[in-house]
Amino acid sequence: MRVGASARARATAETIYAVATARGRAGVSVTRVSGPNALEALRLARAMETSSPSSTASTSRANDVDGRLRYRAFVDPNARAGEPPLDVGFVATWRAPRSFTGEDVVEFHGHGSVATQRALLDALGTIDGFRHAEAGEFARRAFRNGKMDLTAAEGLADLLDAETEAQRRQAMRLTANGTQRAMYERWRDELMTCAAHCEAVIDFGEEEDVSGDVVERDVLTRATALRETLRKHLDAPARGEMIRRGVRVAIVGAPNVGKSSMLNALAGRDAAIVSPRAGTTRDVLEISLELNGYKVIVSDTAGIRETDDDVEKMGVARALERAQDADVLVALADASSDASGDAARDALSTVDVTGKDVITVWNKSDVIDAARARELDALVDDITRRGGDARVVSARDGRGVDDFIATLARVVARKCERTSVEGDDDDALAVTRSRHRVNLTSCVAALERAARRAPVPLELRAEDFRLAARALARVTGSYDVEDVLDVVFRDFCVGK
Repeated sequence: MRVGASARARATAETIYAVATARGRAGVSVTRVSGPNALEALRLARAMETSSPSSTASTSRANDVDGRLRYRAFVDPNARAGEPPLDVGFVATWRAPRSFTGEDVVEFHGHGSVATQRALLDALGTIDGFRHAEAGEFARRAFRNGKMDLTAAEGLADLLDAETEAQRRQAMRLTANGTQRAMYERWRDELMTCAAHCEAVIDFGEEEDVSGDVVERDVLTRATALRETLRKHLDAPARGEMIRRGVRVAIVGAPNVGKSSMLNALAGRDAAIVSPRAGTTRDVLEISLELNGYKVIVSDTAGIRETDDDVEKMGVARALERAQDADVLVALADASSDASGDAARDALSTVDVTGKDVITVWNKSDVIDAARARELDALVDDITRRGGDARVVSARDGRGVDDFIATLARVVARKCERTSVEGDDDDALAVTRSRHRVNLTSCVAALERAARRAPVPLELRAEDFRLAARALARVTGSYDVEDVLDVVFRDFCVGK
């Protein structure tokens, strides 16, 4: 056995415990125990109708292993006679494999104070073979015991981190419905079918009922169709990733057009320093919003211009970098001096806007006359007729800000809403993390080789089909995933 495998086996043989709910003051706190000796934790649960510690273990073990909640006193088995219990609450027990981790599990549902949590953990730590769990270790054991695949584990992590309705819904589709897993397994089954057909020709090509030409044509047709499907998923907007991390919006423009004032208007507070002096903003400032159920991360950037100031140059460089990474750009112009919006467009001249939505916004409408206002309204109408998005606002007095927010919300929803790929309504779930994109790209590269029309030995085609299937298997965790497990589970809370 390899050293790493031996260490994993030892870790699985240990019984772990941790608080599964948030630390601190709360009405209820749940402490979870999992492992081969988890039922030993029932030594801490004393039936309320008896005062005899000696009867606790036999009574609990006989009656508590059914998943029901039972009212118990939580006691320290090493406490002196006459000591009050640590807490009172409920105990639930599940036997392997019918538990979250697939192991024996005991849960203590007690009062949520720091003192009671600490006392219960200290008592559990006195039991031989028990140790405190590491972050994500319960979920990792569930994965190793076949209770979930990696996509479900990632969905569970996303559910714990969900801040918006869209994030919650996507996480539940990954965790409860297994939508992403089913998608990848369907593709992998197709690849394994292609590989098997190639192997059949290699092994039985001389048989009358195995025609090499027919099989190869069928395999190439299947491979080409799957390659195109996967390409479309890779080329489609990263909706799943955007929903999970939040849609990135960058407010960009020349100095002193009101970018910081616009950020404050969106935040509803003074998040950024506002000054009439150009170049006040030197670094990127972010706020997080929820618009129509979607998480939006808005960045206020330095004014983009040529400058000799070394510090301001760094701010401009960061502004351009943030603009390049953004999903939506708010090109802010000064309504009093840039009626055409040329300065805002010039600020974006070095940014590749491919795949980005650009909203042109004229600020400072409170200082323009009626003629300029009519001119800008006509320009906004023209941009809208051509399928673009534009608004006129005053971040100072709030005029037009609500309309701009509505426009931004509509643009964000448009980027995140699902559109089907080849009739697949769940295309947004194909790629929700960067590792999915990496493995899907590797799969497509192997398919490119396997689906070549040029004469290629079937042995090589079969091997490329296996490599492509292996890349997809890494996403769900059914093959060679030890190197990614730490990454997947490290962001879990300790009790999960």
